[in-house]
Amino acid sequence: MTGIEQIVGGLEAAEVSIVASVPDTWIGRLMAGVRRSPRLRAIDVAREEEAVAVACGANLAGGRGAVLIQNAGLLNCGGILAGLVELYSLPCFFIVSLRGDHRDPVYYHAPKGRVTEETLRAWRLPYARADRRGDLGAQVKQGVEFCVESRGPFVLLISGEDLA
Repeated sequence: MTGIEQIVGGLEAAEVSIVASVPDTWIGRLMAGVRRSPRLRAIDVAREEEAVAVACGANLAGGRGAVLIQNAGLLNCGGILAGLVELYSLPCFFIVSLRGDHRDPVYYHAPKGRVTEETLRAWRLPYARADRRGDLGAQVKQGVEFCVESRGPFVLLISGEDLA
């Protein structure tokens, strides 16, 4: 089973109904898997903040939403994380492509790769790096359930290797 299939299976097992995204190269491949799922509704948005609003709206309406974006887009979301997710204690699960770490072959992503985890810690957002050696679907499901139970955000960082 590919990483994409495991992640999509984890979203389905966690009863996520809506997945909002601004796809990059890696997230675009993952969103193609989301689109093949009969249980997930893929929503394309123009800005990452809109993806957060869509996911929070799904949660407010009794469903479960997820946000799939690149780390550059996550770095743009400070205002909506503080002004919507944190302020109103809304569950919001993120799958974020960690561009610019040592596994990313594209040099110009390196600056955002260096600051992503430091920014998550500064924003006090719970997060984890996906562990491809383990069950990615279970990691996704656990992240979604953490959001629901804590009434807040959780970020799962993935690499391109995690999708293979």
